[in-house]
Amino acid sequence: MTLSRRRALATALFAPWALEGAAQPAPAPQAGARGSSPPPAEPGCALCRERLQTVAGLRARLPAGWRAQMESEPVLGGEMLVIQGGASEAPPLLLLHGLGQNGFTDWWPVMPLLARTWRVLAVDLPGFGYSSAPQAKLSPTQYARVLERLLARLDIATLAVAGHSMGGAVALRLAADFPARVARLVLVDAAGILHRTAFGKHATIGQLPSAGWPAGLEEAAARLRDLGHILVERVFGLPDPTAVLRANEWLWPLLLRDRSSVNAALALMDEDFGAAVFTLRTPTQIIWGDVDAVAPLRTGELLARRLPRAQLHLLRGVGHTPMVQATAEFLALLQRVLREPPRPRAAPPPADAPLQDLQCTGEVGRRLGGRFRTVRIERCTALHLIDLVAERIELRDSIVEMTGVQVRGGELALDIVNSELVATACDFEGRQAIRTDAARLDLAGCRLDAQAFAVQALGRSRLVASVCEVRDAMYQGSWHDDRELQGALLDPGTPGELTNPLPNLPLPPLPGLPGGGGSPQSTTAPR
Repeated sequence: MTLSRRRALATALFAPWALEGAAQPAPAPQAGARGSSPPPAEPGCALCRERLQTVAGLRARLPAGWRAQMESEPVLGGEMLVIQGGASEAPPLLLLHGLGQNGFTDWWPVMPLLARTWRVLAVDLPGFGYSSAPQAKLSPTQYARVLERLLARLDIATLAVAGHSMGGAVALRLAADFPARVARLVLVDAAGILHRTAFGKHATIGQLPSAGWPAGLEEAAARLRDLGHILVERVFGLPDPTAVLRANEWLWPLLLRDRSSVNAALALMDEDFGAAVFTLRTPTQIIWGDVDAVAPLRTGELLARRLPRAQLHLLRGVGHTPMVQATAEFLALLQRVLREPPRPRAAPPPADAPLQDLQCTGEVGRRLGGRFRTVRIERCTALHLIDLVAERIELRDSIVEMTGVQVRGGELALDIVNSELVATACDFEGRQAIRTDAARLDLAGCRLDAQAFAVQALGRSRLVASVCEVRDAMYQGSWHDDRELQGALLDPGTPGELTNPLPNLPLPPLPGLPGGGGSPQSTTAPR
Protein backbone atom coordinates (compact mmCIF):
# COMPACT_ATOMS: atom_id res chain seq x y z
CA MET A 1 0.00 0.00 0.00
CA THR A 2 1.30 3.42 -0.95
CA LEU A 3 2.14 6.12 1.60
CA SER A 4 -0.91 8.19 0.67
CA ARG A 5 -3.23 5.26 1.33
CA ARG A 6 -1.61 4.45 4.65
CA ARG A 7 -2.01 8.09 5.66
CA ALA A 8 -5.69 8.04 4.68
CA LEU A 9 -6.38 4.96 6.77
CA ALA A 10 -4.38 6.27 9.73
CA THR A 11 -6.18 9.57 9.57
CA ALA A 12 -9.56 7.84 9.41
CA LEU A 13 -8.66 5.90 12.52
CA PHE A 14 -7.19 8.82 14.50
CA ALA A 15 -9.06 12.13 14.21
CA PRO A 16 -9.11 13.04 10.51
CA TRP A 17 -9.10 16.82 10.62
CA ALA A 18 -6.31 17.00 13.19
CA LEU A 19 -3.58 15.48 11.04
CA GLU A 20 -2.48 17.97 8.46
CA GLY A 21 -0.01 15.50 6.93
CA ALA A 22 -2.84 13.29 5.76
CA ALA A 23 -4.25 15.79 3.31
CA GLN A 24 -4.60 14.26 -0.09
CA PRO A 25 -4.14 15.84 -3.52
CA ALA A 26 -6.66 18.39 -4.69
CA PRO A 27 -9.65 17.06 -6.61
CA ALA A 28 -9.19 16.28 -10.26
CA PRO A 29 -9.89 19.15 -12.67
CA GLN A 30 -12.15 18.74 -15.62
CA ALA A 31 -10.51 17.40 -18.75
CA GLY A 32 -8.27 20.09 -20.19
CA ALA A 33 -8.61 22.39 -17.16
CA ARG A 34 -5.70 24.69 -16.30
CA GLY A 35 -4.29 26.00 -13.08
CA SER A 36 -3.91 22.65 -11.36
CA SER A 37 -0.58 21.44 -9.99
CA PRO A 38 -0.98 17.72 -9.28
CA PRO A 39 1.55 16.04 -6.99
CA PRO A 40 4.21 13.75 -8.41
CA ALA A 41 2.91 10.46 -9.76
CA GLU A 42 3.53 7.32 -7.78
CA PRO A 43 6.23 5.10 -9.28
CA GLY A 44 4.97 2.85 -12.05
CA CYS A 45 1.63 4.65 -12.43
CA ALA A 46 1.92 5.49 -16.11
CA LEU A 47 -1.80 6.19 -16.61
CA CYS A 48 -2.54 8.16 -13.42
CA ARG A 49 -3.93 11.68 -13.52
CA GLU A 50 -0.94 12.89 -11.51
CA ARG A 51 1.24 11.98 -14.50
CA LEU A 52 -1.02 12.65 -17.51
CA GLN A 53 -3.14 15.45 -15.96
CA THR A 54 -6.07 15.29 -18.42
CA VAL A 55 -8.49 12.71 -19.81
CA ALA A 56 -7.27 13.66 -23.28
CA GLY A 57 -3.77 12.66 -22.20
CA LEU A 58 -5.14 9.39 -20.87
CA ARG A 59 -6.97 8.59 -24.11
CA ALA A 60 -3.76 9.12 -26.04
CA ARG A 61 -1.98 6.53 -23.87
CA LEU A 62 -4.67 3.81 -23.84
CA PRO A 63 -4.23 0.84 -26.21
CA ALA A 64 -6.38 0.63 -29.33
CA GLY A 65 -9.96 -0.39 -28.62
CA TRP A 66 -10.10 1.13 -25.13
CA ARG A 67 -12.44 4.02 -24.42
CA ALA A 68 -12.23 6.69 -21.70
CA GLN A 69 -15.29 8.84 -21.10
CA MET A 70 -16.26 11.40 -18.45
CA GLU A 71 -19.84 10.58 -17.45
CA SER A 72 -22.19 12.96 -15.67
CA GLU A 73 -22.74 11.74 -12.10
CA PRO A 74 -26.15 12.87 -10.78
CA VAL A 75 -26.11 11.19 -7.33
CA LEU A 76 -23.24 13.10 -5.72
CA GLY A 77 -22.70 15.64 -8.47
CA GLY A 78 -19.81 16.19 -10.89
CA GLU A 79 -18.28 13.84 -13.45
CA MET A 80 -16.88 10.33 -13.21
CA LEU A 81 -14.31 8.63 -15.43
CA VAL A 82 -15.47 5.37 -17.05
CA ILE A 83 -13.00 3.12 -18.87
CA GLN A 84 -14.23 0.36 -21.22
CA GLY A 85 -12.41 -2.30 -23.19
CA GLY A 86 -13.23 -5.60 -24.85
CA ALA A 87 -16.00 -6.70 -27.19
CA SER A 88 -19.36 -5.02 -26.57
CA GLU A 89 -21.14 -8.39 -26.84
CA ALA A 90 -18.89 -10.03 -24.20
CA PRO A 91 -20.23 -10.49 -20.64
CA PRO A 92 -19.65 -7.30 -18.64
CA LEU A 93 -17.22 -7.13 -15.70
CA LEU A 94 -16.98 -4.08 -13.43
CA LEU A 95 -13.68 -3.45 -11.59
CA LEU A 96 -13.65 -1.24 -8.47
CA HIS A 97 -10.47 0.23 -7.01
CA GLY A 98 -9.36 0.98 -3.46
CA LEU A 99 -8.14 4.10 -1.68
CA GLY A 100 -5.53 6.32 -3.30
CA GLN A 101 -5.39 8.56 -6.32
CA ASN A 102 -4.25 5.75 -8.62
CA GLY A 103 -7.94 4.97 -9.10
CA PHE A 104 -8.71 2.46 -11.82
CA THR A 105 -5.02 2.02 -12.70
CA ASP A 106 -4.60 -0.34 -9.73
CA TRP A 107 -6.38 -2.87 -11.95
CA TRP A 108 -4.51 -2.01 -15.15
CA PRO A 109 -1.94 -4.88 -14.92
CA VAL A 110 -4.75 -7.40 -15.55
CA MET A 111 -7.27 -5.35 -17.54
CA PRO A 112 -5.93 -5.95 -21.08
CA LEU A 113 -5.94 -9.75 -20.64
CA LEU A 114 -9.37 -9.72 -19.00
CA ALA A 115 -10.67 -7.77 -22.00
CA ARG A 116 -10.03 -10.79 -24.23
CA THR A 117 -13.05 -12.56 -22.71
CA TRP A 118 -14.95 -9.82 -20.88
CA ARG A 119 -16.39 -6.41 -21.61
CA VAL A 120 -14.29 -4.69 -18.95
CA LEU A 121 -15.57 -1.57 -17.22
CA ALA A 122 -13.49 0.33 -14.68
CA VAL A 123 -14.17 3.65 -13.00
CA ASP A 124 -12.46 6.28 -10.96
CA LEU A 125 -14.92 6.56 -8.10
CA PRO A 126 -15.96 10.17 -7.30
CA GLY A 127 -13.13 11.90 -5.46
CA PHE A 128 -10.40 9.72 -6.99
CA GLY A 129 -8.21 9.81 -10.08
CA TYR A 130 -9.71 11.75 -12.98
CA SER A 131 -13.19 12.02 -11.44
CA SER A 132 -14.31 15.21 -9.76
CA ALA A 133 -14.47 15.37 -5.97
CA PRO A 134 -18.05 15.86 -4.74
CA GLN A 135 -18.80 17.69 -1.52
CA ALA A 136 -20.47 14.73 0.18
CA LYS A 137 -19.87 11.70 2.39
CA LEU A 138 -18.01 9.16 0.24
CA SER A 139 -19.38 5.98 1.80
CA PRO A 140 -19.85 2.53 0.26
CA THR A 141 -23.60 3.13 0.39
CA GLN A 142 -23.26 6.36 -1.61
CA TYR A 143 -20.88 4.75 -4.10
CA ALA A 144 -23.32 1.85 -4.59
CA ARG A 145 -26.02 4.36 -5.56
CA VAL A 146 -23.61 6.06 -7.96
CA LEU A 147 -22.76 2.76 -9.65
CA GLU A 148 -26.37 1.62 -9.89
CA ARG A 149 -27.28 4.80 -11.76
CA LEU A 150 -24.26 4.36 -14.03
CA LEU A 151 -25.23 0.80 -14.94
CA ALA A 152 -28.77 1.94 -15.68
CA ARG A 153 -27.44 4.64 -18.05
CA LEU A 154 -25.17 2.09 -19.75
CA ASP A 155 -28.14 -0.27 -20.12
CA ILE A 156 -26.36 -3.09 -18.25
CA ALA A 157 -28.99 -5.17 -16.47
CA THR A 158 -26.65 -7.51 -14.61
CA LEU A 159 -22.91 -8.15 -14.51
CA ALA A 160 -19.97 -9.56 -12.57
CA VAL A 161 -18.27 -7.19 -10.11
CA ALA A 162 -14.76 -7.42 -8.67
CA GLY A 163 -13.65 -4.99 -5.98
CA HIS A 164 -10.25 -4.51 -4.36
CA SER A 165 -9.66 -3.05 -0.88
CA MET A 166 -12.19 -0.23 -0.41
CA GLY A 167 -13.62 -1.29 -3.76
CA GLY A 168 -14.39 -4.68 -2.23
CA ALA A 169 -16.54 -3.00 0.41
CA VAL A 170 -18.25 -0.94 -2.29
CA ALA A 171 -18.88 -4.08 -4.36
CA LEU A 172 -20.35 -5.84 -1.33
CA ARG A 173 -22.68 -2.90 -0.67
CA LEU A 174 -23.70 -2.76 -4.36
CA ALA A 175 -24.60 -6.47 -4.32
CA ALA A 176 -26.49 -6.12 -1.03
CA ASP A 177 -28.48 -3.00 -1.94
CA PHE A 178 -29.06 -3.82 -5.64
CA PRO A 179 -28.92 -7.63 -5.83
CA ALA A 180 -30.49 -7.82 -9.28
CA ARG A 181 -27.52 -5.92 -10.74
CA VAL A 182 -24.76 -8.27 -9.52
CA ALA A 183 -24.70 -11.80 -10.93
CA ARG A 184 -21.43 -12.77 -9.28
CA LEU A 185 -19.08 -11.06 -6.88
CA VAL A 186 -15.30 -11.18 -6.34
CA LEU A 187 -13.82 -9.52 -3.25
CA VAL A 188 -10.05 -8.97 -3.29
CA ASP A 189 -8.43 -8.10 0.06
CA ALA A 190 -11.52 -6.13 1.02
CA ALA A 191 -10.91 -3.29 3.48
CA GLY A 192 -13.30 -2.15 6.17
CA ILE A 193 -16.04 -4.61 7.25
CA LEU A 194 -14.54 -4.95 10.76
CA HIS A 195 -15.44 -2.43 13.44
CA ARG A 196 -13.07 0.52 13.64
CA THR A 197 -11.55 -0.70 16.92
CA ALA A 198 -10.94 -4.21 15.58
CA PHE A 199 -9.39 -2.80 12.41
CA GLY A 200 -7.24 -0.47 14.50
CA LYS A 201 -5.77 -3.44 16.36
CA HIS A 202 -4.71 -5.02 13.07
CA ALA A 203 -3.32 -1.76 11.72
CA THR A 204 -1.07 -1.41 14.78
CA ILE A 205 -0.22 -4.42 16.92
CA GLY A 206 -1.59 -6.77 14.24
CA GLN A 207 1.66 -6.34 12.33
CA LEU A 208 3.35 -8.46 15.03
CA PRO A 209 3.17 -12.09 13.81
CA SER A 210 0.88 -14.36 15.82
CA ALA A 211 2.63 -17.57 14.76
CA GLY A 212 6.09 -18.79 13.85
CA TRP A 213 7.84 -17.76 17.06
CA PRO A 214 10.44 -20.03 18.70
CA ALA A 215 8.89 -22.15 21.44
CA GLY A 216 10.36 -20.04 24.24
CA LEU A 217 9.00 -16.77 22.84
CA GLU A 218 5.42 -17.75 21.97
CA GLU A 219 3.96 -16.75 25.31
CA ALA A 220 5.88 -13.46 25.48
CA ALA A 221 4.75 -12.55 21.94
CA ALA A 222 1.13 -13.37 22.75
CA ARG A 223 1.23 -11.22 25.88
CA LEU A 224 2.83 -8.37 23.94
CA ARG A 225 -0.02 -8.55 21.43
CA ASP A 226 -2.47 -8.63 24.33
CA LEU A 227 -0.92 -5.48 25.81
CA GLY A 228 -1.06 -3.79 22.41
CA HIS A 229 -4.75 -4.67 22.08
CA ILE A 230 -5.43 -3.11 25.49
CA LEU A 231 -3.69 0.12 24.45
CA VAL A 232 -5.60 0.31 21.15
CA GLU A 233 -8.88 -0.31 22.95
CA ARG A 234 -8.06 2.49 25.39
CA VAL A 235 -7.41 4.90 22.52
CA PHE A 236 -10.66 3.99 20.79
CA GLY A 237 -12.51 4.18 24.09
CA LEU A 238 -11.69 7.88 24.46
CA PRO A 239 -14.27 10.45 23.28
CA ASP A 240 -14.51 10.10 19.52
CA PRO A 241 -13.95 13.38 17.63
CA THR A 242 -15.59 11.87 14.54
CA ALA A 243 -18.91 11.26 16.33
CA VAL A 244 -20.14 14.69 15.23
CA LEU A 245 -19.66 13.64 11.61
CA ARG A 246 -21.73 10.51 12.08
CA ALA A 247 -24.55 12.50 13.62
CA ASN A 248 -24.45 15.32 11.04
CA GLU A 249 -23.78 14.16 7.51
CA TRP A 250 -23.95 17.73 6.21
CA LEU A 251 -20.64 18.40 8.00
CA TRP A 252 -18.66 15.99 5.81
CA PRO A 253 -18.05 18.43 2.93
CA LEU A 254 -17.22 21.23 5.36
CA LEU A 255 -14.65 19.37 7.48
CA LEU A 256 -13.23 17.10 4.75
CA ARG A 257 -13.26 19.41 1.76
CA ASP A 258 -10.67 18.37 -0.87
CA ARG A 259 -9.62 15.36 1.22
CA SER A 260 -11.37 12.56 -0.62
CA SER A 261 -9.13 9.72 0.57
CA VAL A 262 -9.66 10.66 4.22
CA ASN A 263 -13.38 11.17 3.59
CA ALA A 264 -13.75 7.75 1.97
CA ALA A 265 -11.56 5.97 4.52
CA LEU A 266 -13.50 7.43 7.44
CA ALA A 267 -16.84 6.62 5.81
CA LEU A 268 -15.62 3.08 5.13
CA MET A 269 -14.79 2.59 8.83
CA ASP A 270 -18.24 3.91 9.71
CA GLU A 271 -20.16 1.48 7.45
CA ASP A 272 -22.05 -1.40 9.08
CA PHE A 273 -22.25 -4.48 6.85
CA GLY A 274 -24.04 -6.64 9.43
CA ALA A 275 -27.27 -7.24 7.52
CA ALA A 276 -25.45 -7.73 4.20
CA VAL A 277 -22.99 -10.34 5.47
CA PHE A 278 -25.66 -12.69 6.83
CA THR A 279 -28.24 -12.35 4.04
CA LEU A 280 -26.45 -11.78 0.71
CA ARG A 281 -27.27 -14.57 -1.75
CA THR A 282 -24.96 -13.50 -4.59
CA PRO A 283 -22.29 -16.14 -5.39
CA THR A 284 -19.10 -14.66 -3.94
CA GLN A 285 -15.46 -15.57 -4.48
CA ILE A 286 -12.94 -14.10 -2.04
CA ILE A 287 -9.24 -13.67 -2.89
CA TRP A 288 -6.75 -12.71 -0.20
CA GLY A 289 -2.99 -12.29 0.09
CA ASP A 290 -2.07 -14.25 3.19
CA VAL A 291 0.52 -11.67 4.28
CA ASP A 292 -1.74 -8.64 3.74
CA ALA A 293 -0.63 -6.02 6.28
CA VAL A 294 -3.54 -3.69 5.43
CA ALA A 295 -6.74 -5.75 5.28
CA PRO A 296 -6.63 -8.53 7.90
CA LEU A 297 -7.04 -12.09 6.68
CA ARG A 298 -9.55 -12.38 9.52
CA THR A 299 -11.94 -10.35 7.36
CA GLY A 300 -11.61 -12.86 4.54
CA GLU A 301 -12.33 -15.73 6.94
CA LEU A 302 -15.36 -13.88 8.29
CA LEU A 303 -16.78 -13.26 4.82
CA ALA A 304 -16.13 -16.79 3.58
CA ARG A 305 -17.77 -18.37 6.61
CA ARG A 306 -20.72 -15.99 6.94
CA LEU A 307 -21.75 -15.04 3.42
CA PRO A 308 -24.27 -17.76 2.48
CA ARG A 309 -22.55 -18.61 -0.84
CA ALA A 310 -18.84 -17.82 -0.61
CA GLN A 311 -15.37 -19.38 -0.89
CA LEU A 312 -11.96 -18.07 0.21
CA HIS A 313 -8.82 -18.44 -1.95
CA LEU A 314 -5.40 -17.59 -0.48
CA LEU A 315 -2.37 -16.32 -2.39
CA ARG A 316 0.67 -17.44 -0.41
CA GLY A 317 3.33 -14.84 0.29
CA VAL A 318 1.26 -12.06 -1.32
CA GLY A 319 0.28 -8.77 0.30
CA HIS A 320 -2.52 -6.26 -0.20
CA THR A 321 -2.31 -5.68 -3.98
CA PRO A 322 -2.09 -9.11 -5.65
CA MET A 323 -2.76 -7.69 -9.12
CA VAL A 324 0.56 -5.85 -8.79
CA GLN A 325 2.57 -8.16 -6.54
CA ALA A 326 1.65 -11.48 -8.18
CA THR A 327 0.04 -10.48 -11.47
CA ALA A 328 0.16 -13.80 -13.34
CA GLU A 329 -0.95 -15.91 -10.38
CA PHE A 330 -3.72 -13.49 -9.48
CA LEU A 331 -4.99 -13.20 -13.05
CA ALA A 332 -5.20 -16.99 -13.46
CA LEU A 333 -7.12 -17.30 -10.20
CA LEU A 334 -9.42 -14.38 -11.01
CA GLN A 335 -10.30 -15.79 -14.42
CA ARG A 336 -11.07 -19.18 -12.86
CA VAL A 337 -13.27 -17.90 -10.03
CA LEU A 338 -15.20 -15.67 -12.44
CA ARG A 339 -16.27 -18.87 -14.23
CA GLU A 340 -16.83 -21.22 -11.28
CA PRO A 341 -19.40 -21.09 -8.47
CA PRO A 342 -18.08 -21.05 -4.92
CA ARG A 343 -17.78 -24.44 -3.25
CA PRO A 344 -19.88 -24.86 -0.10
CA ARG A 345 -17.97 -25.29 3.16
CA ALA A 346 -18.07 -28.82 4.55
CA ALA A 347 -20.04 -29.27 7.77
CA PRO A 348 -18.20 -30.59 10.85
CA PRO A 349 -18.27 -34.40 10.93
CA PRO A 350 -20.73 -35.95 13.39
CA ALA A 351 -19.45 -37.38 16.66
CA ASP A 352 -18.54 -41.06 16.31
CA ALA A 353 -18.48 -41.69 20.07
CA PRO A 354 -19.96 -40.21 23.29
CA LEU A 355 -18.69 -36.68 23.83
CA GLN A 356 -15.84 -36.19 26.29
CA ASP A 357 -14.66 -33.13 28.21
CA LEU A 358 -11.44 -31.34 27.21
CA GLN A 359 -9.11 -29.71 29.74
CA CYS A 360 -6.29 -27.35 28.73
CA THR A 361 -4.12 -25.96 31.55
CA GLY A 362 -0.98 -23.84 31.26
CA GLU A 363 -0.33 -24.56 27.58
CA VAL A 364 1.11 -22.21 24.94
CA GLY A 365 0.52 -22.10 21.19
CA ARG A 366 -1.76 -25.12 20.93
CA ARG A 367 -4.35 -25.59 18.15
CA LEU A 368 -7.48 -27.53 19.02
CA GLY A 369 -10.44 -28.90 17.06
CA GLY A 370 -13.01 -31.69 17.31
CA ARG A 371 -16.24 -32.33 19.22
CA PHE A 372 -16.50 -32.13 23.01
CA ARG A 373 -19.00 -31.76 25.81
CA THR A 374 -17.28 -29.12 27.98
CA VAL A 375 -14.00 -27.39 27.12
CA ARG A 376 -12.16 -25.90 30.10
CA ILE A 377 -9.19 -23.61 29.40
CA GLU A 378 -7.14 -22.21 32.27
CA ARG A 379 -3.92 -20.15 32.14
CA CYS A 380 -3.36 -20.92 28.46
CA THR A 381 -1.72 -18.50 26.02
CA ALA A 382 -1.89 -18.19 22.22
CA LEU A 383 -4.45 -21.00 22.06
CA HIS A 384 -6.39 -21.31 18.79
CA LEU A 385 -9.64 -23.25 18.53
CA ILE A 386 -10.57 -24.00 14.91
CA ASP A 387 -13.91 -25.53 13.84
CA LEU A 388 -14.35 -26.92 17.33
CA VAL A 389 -17.85 -27.98 18.44
CA ALA A 390 -18.81 -28.04 22.11
CA GLU A 391 -21.77 -27.76 24.46
CA ARG A 392 -19.97 -25.32 26.77
CA ILE A 393 -16.62 -23.49 26.89
CA GLU A 394 -15.03 -22.04 30.02
CA LEU A 395 -12.06 -19.63 29.80
CA ARG A 396 -10.02 -18.57 32.82
CA ASP A 397 -6.91 -16.33 32.77
CA SER A 398 -6.17 -17.13 29.12
CA ILE A 399 -5.51 -15.57 25.71
CA VAL A 400 -7.53 -17.45 23.08
CA GLU A 401 -8.52 -17.19 19.42
CA MET A 402 -11.53 -19.00 17.98
CA THR A 403 -12.41 -19.49 14.32
CA GLY A 404 -15.58 -21.26 13.21
CA VAL A 405 -16.31 -22.55 16.72
CA GLN A 406 -19.85 -23.71 17.50
CA VAL A 407 -21.03 -23.78 21.12
CA ARG A 408 -24.58 -25.00 21.53
CA GLY A 409 -25.42 -25.84 25.08
CA GLY A 410 -28.11 -25.65 27.69
CA GLU A 411 -27.87 -22.98 30.39
CA LEU A 412 -24.67 -21.14 29.31
CA ALA A 413 -22.57 -21.45 26.12
CA LEU A 414 -19.44 -19.39 26.98
CA ASP A 415 -18.18 -18.43 30.44
CA ILE A 416 -15.12 -16.16 30.25
CA VAL A 417 -13.21 -14.71 33.22
CA ASN A 418 -10.13 -12.45 33.17
CA SER A 419 -9.25 -13.48 29.61
CA GLU A 420 -8.90 -12.10 26.10
CA LEU A 421 -10.94 -13.75 23.33
CA VAL A 422 -10.73 -12.99 19.62
CA ALA A 423 -13.54 -14.94 17.93
CA THR A 424 -14.32 -15.03 14.20
CA ALA A 425 -17.44 -16.56 12.64
CA CYS A 426 -18.42 -18.40 15.83
CA ASP A 427 -21.86 -19.44 17.14
CA PHE A 428 -22.77 -19.17 20.83
CA GLU A 429 -26.20 -20.59 21.60
CA GLY A 430 -27.93 -21.38 24.90
CA ARG A 431 -30.36 -20.00 27.42
CA GLN A 432 -27.58 -17.47 27.98
CA ALA A 433 -24.99 -17.12 25.22
CA ILE A 434 -22.06 -15.43 27.02
CA ARG A 435 -21.23 -14.53 30.62
CA THR A 436 -18.17 -12.35 31.01
CA ASP A 437 -16.29 -11.16 34.10
CA ALA A 438 -13.30 -8.78 33.78
CA ALA A 439 -12.65 -10.00 30.22
CA ARG A 440 -12.12 -8.58 26.75
CA LEU A 441 -13.99 -9.98 23.76
CA ASP A 442 -13.39 -9.10 20.11
CA LEU A 443 -16.17 -10.81 18.14
CA ALA A 444 -16.39 -10.68 14.33
CA GLY A 445 -19.16 -12.31 12.34
CA CYS A 446 -20.41 -14.13 15.44
CA ARG A 447 -23.96 -15.27 16.16
CA LEU A 448 -25.32 -15.00 19.70
CA ASP A 449 -28.59 -16.88 20.10
CA ALA A 450 -30.14 -16.95 23.58
CA GLN A 451 -33.57 -17.70 24.98
CA ALA A 452 -32.96 -15.23 27.83
CA PHE A 453 -30.10 -12.78 27.14
CA ALA A 454 -27.08 -12.80 24.87
CA VAL A 455 -24.42 -11.27 27.14
CA GLN A 456 -24.23 -10.71 30.89
CA ALA A 457 -21.26 -8.70 32.16
CA LEU A 458 -20.35 -9.17 35.83
CA GLY A 459 -16.97 -7.48 36.33
CA ARG A 460 -16.19 -4.73 33.83
CA SER A 461 -15.61 -6.18 30.37
CA ARG A 462 -14.80 -4.76 26.94
CA LEU A 463 -16.92 -5.91 24.00
CA VAL A 464 -15.95 -5.15 20.40
CA ALA A 465 -18.42 -6.53 17.86
CA SER A 466 -18.01 -6.49 14.07
CA VAL A 467 -20.97 -7.51 11.87
CA CYS A 468 -22.36 -9.82 14.55
CA GLU A 469 -25.93 -11.07 14.90
CA VAL A 470 -27.84 -11.16 18.21
CA ARG A 471 -31.12 -12.84 19.04
CA ASP A 472 -32.39 -12.84 22.62
CA ALA A 473 -35.43 -11.80 24.64
CA MET A 474 -34.52 -8.09 24.39
CA TYR A 475 -33.10 -7.64 20.90
CA GLN A 476 -32.98 -9.24 17.47
CA GLY A 477 -30.72 -7.83 14.80
CA SER A 478 -27.17 -6.90 13.88
CA TRP A 479 -24.55 -5.80 16.39
CA HIS A 480 -21.64 -3.61 15.27
CA ASP A 481 -20.34 -1.79 18.32
CA ASP A 482 -17.59 -1.14 20.86
CA ARG A 483 -18.54 -0.76 24.51
CA GLU A 484 -17.66 -1.57 28.10
CA LEU A 485 -20.21 -3.23 30.38
CA GLN A 486 -20.26 -3.94 34.07
CA GLY A 487 -23.10 -5.39 36.10
CA ALA A 488 -25.38 -5.21 33.08
CA LEU A 489 -26.95 -7.07 30.21
CA LEU A 490 -26.05 -6.31 26.62
CA ASP A 491 -28.62 -4.26 24.72
CA PRO A 492 -27.28 -3.53 21.21
CA GLY A 493 -30.27 -1.25 20.67
CA THR A 494 -28.73 1.23 23.13
CA PRO A 495 -25.33 2.22 21.64
CA GLY A 496 -22.56 3.17 24.01
CA GLU A 497 -24.34 2.03 27.15
CA LEU A 498 -22.14 2.33 30.26
CA THR A 499 -18.95 3.08 28.38
CA ASN A 500 -16.01 4.01 30.60
CA PRO A 501 -12.60 3.87 28.90
CA LEU A 502 -10.57 5.09 31.87
CA PRO A 503 -8.99 2.11 33.64
CA ASN A 504 -9.21 3.34 37.25
CA LEU A 505 -12.68 4.88 37.46
CA PRO A 506 -15.27 2.33 38.65
CA LEU A 507 -18.74 2.25 37.21
CA PRO A 508 -21.70 2.37 39.62
CA PRO A 509 -23.48 -0.91 40.34
CA LEU A 510 -26.84 -1.57 38.73
CA PRO A 511 -29.49 -2.61 41.24
CA GLY A 512 -32.07 -5.21 40.32
CA LEU A 513 -30.08 -6.90 37.55
CA PRO A 514 -32.46 -9.25 35.69
CA GLY A 515 -31.48 -12.89 36.09
CA GLY A 516 -29.46 -12.26 39.29
CA GLY A 517 -26.07 -13.67 40.01
CA GLY A 518 -22.62 -12.18 39.71
CA SER A 519 -21.09 -9.28 41.57
CA PRO A 520 -22.18 -5.95 40.06
CA GLN A 521 -20.14 -4.04 42.65
CA SER A 522 -16.86 -5.40 41.25
CA THR A 523 -14.54 -2.79 39.73
CA THR A 524 -11.84 -5.13 38.45
CA ALA A 525 -10.53 -3.77 35.15
CA PRO A 526 -9.94 -6.18 32.27
CA ARG A 527 -6.23 -6.73 32.06
